[in-house]
Amino acid sequence: MTRSHLSLLCALVAASSLFGAAPSDARAICPRIFRPVCAVTPQGVNQTFANSCEARAAHARILAPGQCQGPICPFIFDPVCARIPGQNPRTFPNLCIAETDHATLIHRGACK
Repeated sequence: MTRSHLSLLCALVAASSLFGAAPSDARAICPRIFRPVCAVTPQGVNQTFANSCEARAAHARILAPGQCQGPICPFIFDPVCARIPGQNPRTFPNLCIAETDHATLIHRGACK
């Protein structure tokens, strides 16, 4: 990070505190870009965030791009390869079921 980038970042954080956001609130410096992601929060709840920056600022683990599906999953076979932390990747019947198990999407289609 260059000195000018660091100065700009500090100015943004300082300005955010003027408008009620605490300086330690990392979401105050996330871009206002709507590119939703589904992530699991530290409390174990799936939540749709506006973008990956906001998910990371909330200490959430990103599961897949797009809005969260479920909690009731359709009986549609559209396999995805996903991984539950600490386990090997496996094929799930669809993305909704993978998200329900808090598995991180690797790619669409069956695992090889």
